[in-house]
Amino acid sequence: MKPIVLLITLCSMVCLSGCWDNKNIQDLIYATAIGVDYKDNLYEVYIQTVSFGNVAKSDAGGGGSGPQVYVGRGRGKTLALALGDIYNTAQRRIFWSHVRTYLFTENAIQSGGEDYFDNLKRYREFRYTPWIFGTKGSIEDIFKTPSFFQMSPITNLLGQPEDTYLQRSFIKPLLAQEYQINLNEPGETAIVPTLTIDKTAWQSDKKSEDKLKINGVFVVRKNGFQGWMANNQLNGLRWMEKETVRSAIEIKSAIISLEKPKSKITVTEQEGRPIFNIEVKVTGNIIELLDSHSSEQEMEKEAEEQIKKEIRSTFEEGLRIDADLYKFRNVMFKKRMKNWQDIQLTSSSLNQINVHVYILHTGELKKI
Repeated sequence: MKPIVLLITLCSMVCLSGCWDNKNIQDLIYATAIGVDYKDNLYEVYIQTVSFGNVAKSDAGGGGSGPQVYVGRGRGKTLALALGDIYNTAQRRIFWSHVRTYLFTENAIQSGGEDYFDNLKRYREFRYTPWIFGTKGSIEDIFKTPSFFQMSPITNLLGQPEDTYLQRSFIKPLLAQEYQINLNEPGETAIVPTLTIDKTAWQSDKKSEDKLKINGVFVVRKNGFQGWMANNQLNGLRWMEKETVRSAIEIKSAIISLEKPKSKITVTEQEGRPIFNIEVKVTGNIIELLDSHSSEQEMEKEAEEQIKKEIRSTFEEGLRIDADLYKFRNVMFKKRMKNWQDIQLTSSSLNQINVHVYILHTGELKKI
């Protein structure tokens, strides 16, 4: 029986799958970001690729020249054709599962930003988990912007925006899946952070170092592109975002770090038109005292008034481009208000803003 069992075993092993089609790591090109532009009725697609040969050393702050970055470009009448055009010069197989970011120009979003994922989601290597950004500048320049200490470019703002947001919550990073949800949910507004290159803030070896910076947002609704808004128009947005971790506010008597705001929007009808009220509760601590004569209660009152002004100012700035930044239309939809899609928002649509600031501690060490 033993020879028969051995023969059957050998025959079975012939049918087993092997690793004949396996590719070594160094034989693949790893795309880490995809950028899309639209010019002259053609799509221009850029991919950022990183050599992973030195990533482990560079991520640990090691020596060497750091990871090498290549930026590829393809053109075509559709997004799929533009991506396919890159294969003509890729030399090796492109591996797409490591894409961490999608970057769109203003022209690209205006030409149909909600349709791009229809193409991307049909190939198994693409995910909904990458971050999504916009830019008014050059995709190629942003993809080539270096990180600190010759580290991998996937460690900069383009690939890991959540690290910066934890320390200073101003404009919330947006995932591709959140972008899709915003465009599919009735009355929702997608707020896409935009990137630019700051050439003056950092220096190394007596020369300026380019670094990425969020300078505003693209505002997008399902029925079209609303426009671009700069950072100085968006001060009130952070107090309406439930994922805000920490954000500082300057008042006359102090600089206060405020954390985890809780906001609530209610809507009522007056004379046949919707009226919205906002309530915000936030806690914080004093990080710098500018006037020692002010009490905590006075500082809380100052902060409350400042937040009210910022919330109203940002709402009115959004109205200039017909942007519903606080998603009032979604509130009306959930309340099943009639003709909610046709209601025109005005500055008088926002009625009361009630803000409650609680200073938990001053941050000052007690003297022994």
